[in-house]
Amino acid sequence: MKHSPRPWFRGAVAAAISVVALAAALPAQAESFPDRALRLVVPFGAGGSDGIARVFADKLSKVLDQPVYVENRAGAAGLIGSEYVARSKPDGYTMLFIGGGSFTPALIKDLKFNILTEMRPVISIARGGMTLMVNSQVPAETIEEFVDYAKKNPGDLNYSYTASSIMLSSEIAKQRLGFEAVGVPYRGAAQVLTAQLTNEVQMTIDVPLNYLPMIKEGKIRALLHGGQDRIPPLPDGPHLQDVPTLSDKGINDVTFAVSYGIWVTADTPDDAVLKLNEAYNEVLKDPEIQFRLNQAAMVPVGGAPGVHSEQIRIEQGMWENFAQQMGFKPE
Repeated sequence: MKHSPRPWFRGAVAAAISVVALAAALPAQAESFPDRALRLVVPFGAGGSDGIARVFADKLSKVLDQPVYVENRAGAAGLIGSEYVARSKPDGYTMLFIGGGSFTPALIKDLKFNILTEMRPVISIARGGMTLMVNSQVPAETIEEFVDYAKKNPGDLNYSYTASSIMLSSEIAKQRLGFEAVGVPYRGAAQVLTAQLTNEVQMTIDVPLNYLPMIKEGKIRALLHGGQDRIPPLPDGPHLQDVPTLSDKGINDVTFAVSYGIWVTADTPDDAVLKLNEAYNEVLKDPEIQFRLNQAAMVPVGGAPGVHSEQIRIEQGMWENFAQQMGFKPE
């Protein structure tokens, strides 16, 4: 007499078959990534860094043989777009274009988002720094002349800021160089540029990208660079490679560093991260990409995923140290 397999036995066999099928399917899935369009989220409005992101997206789509769409999700100093990507499906198809060094409670009050634990890096795109700039109505061609002018005209100078990191950088510059100026808040670089050209403010510390046309026309002067490296020669741009850095002026414990990198949500599989890392490293070899990064006064980086997270740890520690030194409390 034949006996039918017991229910538990049939279930065990079915489960075993499913496991084998899943294991067999995994390599195929890894090999097929990506098999549809990807999104590159820029957590700021149009203009500025999203122009670089769009060039990357175009080049990346050719390397991956899939469309890559840029999506602006602005708000809360980059937090809205960053949290959106952090909570996206962990499959590598939604990426974030940002540095992340300013995401620290030292600069943002009641910060609940930790980019180093809620996301994982894909690659470090480039690094640069913020630059101290003045308008042409300030009678100074060098940083020494500017400091001398500021000391002789106490109470007459204003500086602009659009974020806590810029305000803190300006206060550090004032302390280390020994001059006084009053901070004036603005919504964005476009408003700051207008304020500079109308002499509403005389000094700005910011990434030079948005100010390059006015620097080229001589309406704004770059006097001191806060990056680790000097500004690279800019193709068809103003001659800025001779702008001294903070370390050139003997200030070796301070940088106003800025990094750009690519992130995905924390649970994204290793194979997807490595595939994206390989693709971005390939894109960074492209002469047009190098041109655009140099045009933005940035130095290409690349390398393994961990390079970017390590740089962000350094930058976050730098801002925390500055905030402690200055007694700064975010509002």
